[in-house]
Amino acid sequence: MKSVLFLTFAIVGWAGQVQAQYFDKTYSLALDINKPLSNTDFVNQVSARGFKFGYREMINERIFGGIDFTNTTYDSYEPRKTYTSGTSAITTDLYNYAYSYGLTLSFDYFFKIEQKLMPYAGLGVGASYINYSQYFNVYSNKYDSWGVLVRPQAGVIYRLKEDAGWALQAAVHYDYSSAKSQELDLKAFQNMGVQVGVIILNW
Repeated sequence: MKSVLFLTFAIVGWAGQVQAQYFDKTYSLALDINKPLSNTDFVNQVSARGFKFGYREMINERIFGGIDFTNTTYDSYEPRKTYTSGTSAITTDLYNYAYSYGLTLSFDYFFKIEQKLMPYAGLGVGASYINYSQYFNVYSNKYDSWGVLVRPQAGVIYRLKEDAGWALQAAVHYDYSSAKSQELDLKAFQNMGVQVGVIILNW
């Protein structure tokens, strides 16, 4: 009986040590490349001017929760032509910009954990702020818009060694932002993106 009790406590203690070896926090920084899917009359270029910072804490062995902060700048160029408004007219080229910022509460589910290759899927919900700007000749128009941001995403984390404290991270995501502009007749903003970066796994 004593041997059974000893063995039971030994297994429980070993399991606790294994549990303690799981990383319980992550910090990530990634380049975010995005393509607009809506309002392409205003901005239509693929943008490599974006980044994502993420923080996660362990909820259980498979689920991590935290926040993501994202920023992307979109632009497009309209060649020189004449624009009319009422009785006035101006001849100029036109630059359109959309400066997009997002802050989401995000959750990731890991299909595999504590391995060199760890695939996951996640969802982020939060706030979106977009500044729509136009520059023409010596003039400019700027319109601010707030909205709800929803971001489903999926990706992989790859460690060069199974016990490494850092890893490479790659993910794809779809963003839906309800931030609109009535002045420019712009609807909800949607985009697809690819993120590539590094992640720190903290024990």
